[in-house]
Amino acid sequence: MATPKPSTGTKAARPGRTLGASKPRSLTSVPATAKKPSGKKGVNPLSSLGAMANKTSDAASVVTGKGKIVGGVLAVLAVLVVVAVVVINSGLFTATDIQIQGSEHVTKHDAIQLIDLPEGTSLFNVDPDQITEDLKQNPWVSGVDVQRQFPHTLIITPMERKVIAIAYISSDDLAWAIGDDDTWIAPLSTSVEVDDQGNVITTGQGSNTLTGIDAALALAKHYGAVLLTDVSADVAPVSGQAVNSKAVKAGLDYVRGFSSEFLGQVKDISTPSVEAISANLNNGIEVSLGDSDDIAKKERVVTKLLSQVEGVTYINVRSPGNYTFRNAPTS
Repeated sequence: MATPKPSTGTKAARPGRTLGASKPRSLTSVPATAKKPSGKKGVNPLSSLGAMANKTSDAASVVTGKGKIVGGVLAVLAVLVVVAVVVINSGLFTATDIQIQGSEHVTKHDAIQLIDLPEGTSLFNVDPDQITEDLKQNPWVSGVDVQRQFPHTLIITPMERKVIAIAYISSDDLAWAIGDDDTWIAPLSTSVEVDDQGNVITTGQGSNTLTGIDAALALAKHYGAVLLTDVSADVAPVSGQAVNSKAVKAGLDYVRGFSSEFLGQVKDISTPSVEAISANLNNGIEVSLGDSDDIAKKERVVTKLLSQVEGVTYINVRSPGNYTFRNAPTS
């Protein structure tokens, strides 16, 4: 039996192959683009924490070191304070040699009676303010000088007020000293001994005795002060108290306001009232001053007038811009 032939144009199918099926492709994975290697190494979190811990430890060590230094300094200071307290309160510098000086109007005996030093006073704990307060019970005292001489000596010296004026109250025949702080100091004796030149003698060996206003004038000269006269009888001075009389205060204004050269020509200043203040000069000329305004201008007018006009006996400078004067009659 004959085997049939395939028809022309038809290909025989190959075994194991499916018609129309495409040849399978080989799949290849494409790697991601590679990064260039960095010059830095990767950071290890553990090592970073370790570094931070080391730095913190170092800082703590520094703080601890400084703390130890500060603590040591404080400890030393505490020891020094304790030592100082012990020394101050010990008898090592106790004031066993207390020297109290006297002054013209404050005797050593008077000062000793006024000062009250606590038992066991040392050169360290002595209180100068308290000593000053004690001594100021005497109106002549304005302050106190306290000196320490180690190990045991304490020197106390009262300082007196400076007298700038002597107010003579004729109704009581009293001469009151006035300090440079406008304080009534104390009454002075109006019976004084003087030498041949009129200088006050305090030793009791003067050649002459002055009383009343003459004694007050000699005392003013003795203290380098100015005598205030015609003081009203209603002025009542109290030792250690401020001057409150308006007329007397106006007189003190002139004492401060005049130059030292002009004050050297003033014998006394009359102070019956503020408006009636006048000055009597050593050459006998009376100068009517009035209230204590324009003091320097009034002085200039008087000085100029005296240098230009002869025979002047009276000058009125209550209004220095409109002054008047009188001459001695000429023959």
